[in-house]
Amino acid sequence: MQNTKQISFFTLLLLISFASVNAVLFTPALPAIASFFQITNDAAQQTITWFLIGYALGQLVYGPIANRFGRKRALYVGVGLQIISSLICIAAGITHLYIMLIIGRFLLALGSGVGLKMTFTLVNECYEPKIASKKISYLMLAFAITPGLAIALGGVLTAHFGWTSCFYAGAIYGVILLLFITRLPETLAVLHYDALKLKHLLHGYGVQFKNLRLIAGGLMMGSCSSFIYVFAAAAPFIAMNLLGMKSTEYGIANILPSIGLIAGSLCSARLAESWSLQAIIKTGIMITGGGVVMMIAAMYLSQSAVVSLFLPMTGIYFGLSLVIANATTVAMSATSDKAHGSAVMNFINMGLTTLIVLCQGFVALHAMTLPAVYALLCVMMAGLYRYMYNN
Repeated sequence: MQNTKQISFFTLLLLISFASVNAVLFTPALPAIASFFQITNDAAQQTITWFLIGYALGQLVYGPIANRFGRKRALYVGVGLQIISSLICIAAGITHLYIMLIIGRFLLALGSGVGLKMTFTLVNECYEPKIASKKISYLMLAFAITPGLAIALGGVLTAHFGWTSCFYAGAIYGVILLLFITRLPETLAVLHYDALKLKHLLHGYGVQFKNLRLIAGGLMMGSCSSFIYVFAAAAPFIAMNLLGMKSTEYGIANILPSIGLIAGSLCSARLAESWSLQAIIKTGIMITGGGVVMMIAAMYLSQSAVVSLFLPMTGIYFGLSLVIANATTVAMSATSDKAHGSAVMNFINMGLTTLIVLCQGFVALHAMTLPAVYALLCVMMAGLYRYMYNN
């Protein structure tokens, strides 16, 4: 029977954006962090890599916790950990211990990872399918907007108050969300006392890891996510160190790719009324590839970060938004166990993203690093597309 309890849309907005905001809020400060700790740019990028590792692992954690102890308690655990982790990152600046910043970022990912997972759980438990689908569509649009705004805020904070101010802002975000969570209804009717038992977990996840179509969908999502997180890790150094952009300008310019995500999401929703999922995904991959070609050309022709980085990324994000939502639907249609299937898909998604960002960190950073990595990702997406629709 459908749960009749309602949830504030604003609370859902804070939840679904929680991890992505925490992932990118501080990225305009990466050059300042490298200078502060007197480390290389590659070492500073480890703050992105370890966040992704924590985020990937967190996808397998909160489902069982929420089934065993309830939805609200799982949220308390995740948000509480995010607040404590933000304070650890601040303490790293006070003590000048870079390892503490890495640990803080890892724990920050484990905590904030609760947001996306629990948003979909709560919406589907509180609303009938048609209303739930509409709610999620609007939330995905907000999800496209908030990372760009977070980077813009991070640029302003870094320029005026230093890099640690980004983590103060993150902690405040967590406290505000925690207050809203106290007003949420508990949507789990019956606790599942065996949810955390090893046998139950191994069986549930083992079945999903054998589902090749689900795996392919997760890898497709991971390819898309890699575009976004590689940009978050490398773009600050390219824009500010190589192309002379200021942190405030960098933060504001990041709103442009968000526009691409919004436009692409709206376009995808409209195309879904008359196009097949296969056609939309194929079109998205082609548009993404076109954006990469545009970036390569712009890198040779212009020294403007807006022209060579942000305008091409707007087109790339437009294409990616056509792929992400529809590849997710294709992948999830291959499994009847939505809870474990979703967890495995997101784990593969973030696991591949972590691997790509980690490998990118071993490559010497110059203007062509980004488009070179993106070209390889386009080839990967094309291969996965052929596998998904030829098997």
